[in-house]
Amino acid sequence: MTAANVYVRPTAYAPNMRSSRAPRFTTTPVTLQRAGKTVLRRSCGRSKQVVKMAANRQWILRKRPEGPVKDGDLELVEKPIPTLKAGEVLIKTTHISIDPTHRIWMSDAPQYMPCVEIGDVMRAVSSGVVEESKFDGLSKGDVVGGFGGCQDYFVADGSATNKLDPSIPVPDQMGPFSMLIGITAFYGTMKICKVKAGETMVVSGAAGAVGSLVGQLAKMQGARVIGTVGSQEKAEWITKELGFDGVINYKTDDIAAKLKELAPDGVDCMFDNTAGPVLEETLLQMNNFGRIALCGLINQYNVDKVGVKNYDMILMRRLAVQGFICTDQLEHMGEMLAMVKAGVAEDKIKYKLDVQKGLENYPKVVNMLFTGENAGKLMIEV
Repeated sequence: MTAANVYVRPTAYAPNMRSSRAPRFTTTPVTLQRAGKTVLRRSCGRSKQVVKMAANRQWILRKRPEGPVKDGDLELVEKPIPTLKAGEVLIKTTHISIDPTHRIWMSDAPQYMPCVEIGDVMRAVSSGVVEESKFDGLSKGDVVGGFGGCQDYFVADGSATNKLDPSIPVPDQMGPFSMLIGITAFYGTMKICKVKAGETMVVSGAAGAVGSLVGQLAKMQGARVIGTVGSQEKAEWITKELGFDGVINYKTDDIAAKLKELAPDGVDCMFDNTAGPVLEETLLQMNNFGRIALCGLINQYNVDKVGVKNYDMILMRRLAVQGFICTDQLEHMGEMLAMVKAGVAEDKIKYKLDVQKGLENYPKVVNMLFTGENAGKLMIEV
């Protein structure tokens, strides 16, 4: 990594916290410059709840949300810090990964994992420090990761606990070096789309943690990459800083016309994070034998599900469409890390981390994913 990797948010595009797009809670952004990325830390304001830090705070799912997460859907409670059995470790949470899949887990719709049951701790991937260990392979002070949930402390089976790479800062290990982001982007780009030099690729949700990495991996293979975003600020970031060849603002552009302009010879592959109109228009402009990696459906998570228009083009253009989940592809972790580390070191991969402070702000932070208020990989620093 070199200083050249650092992306500094231009002053002209700094969030106006009094604008209509600003969260309804106070944020104070602090940009930390590190080699290879931008870290945006924001405090979400003082919680109205008074809790004792010696206890274990937990976010409990109380209702299935309808639309965005609202007051009453989750409850912050205090429980005693768990005790250990032989072979277990007690972990104090430091960071919680905030991902669109949280909204899926809150629902009772058919999904790739069991849903979070009413009355259970909200599921989340997290990292933390071992506070106590009754497992020979881990010691107090070790930094680990896993499905720790939205809580201050969690107990894990030591044999199934992932010890994190000490050479990579913890927040970064929730970014492009992680299972959730790195494996997802790598597998969809390299194993499903199998993008080649000279091909045209469309990436929806291109300014997100996954989409931005996908585009840069595809550029490393010599592809021409078109991204879709929802703001001018994000459009300028992916083109001017990340090297995308073209961008479509799905809120202001005519998606079909702009895609024809940017891809006059058609689209060879697509990495889809959103579904909705971007997918539907891209289907019409796919070339024969194109490939689509279906990663997410963020366009549908807070609304009633609807069918996909232009579904018939999968047949007419003989397309290969594959849905996938990163947890099924852990054997590719080493290959992904090698490629991403090399890309960062060579200034071919840049990324942002959006670090929000305070476990108590979880419901507000998770909603940021669906309003576009986050800037990069979103997480909570507990």
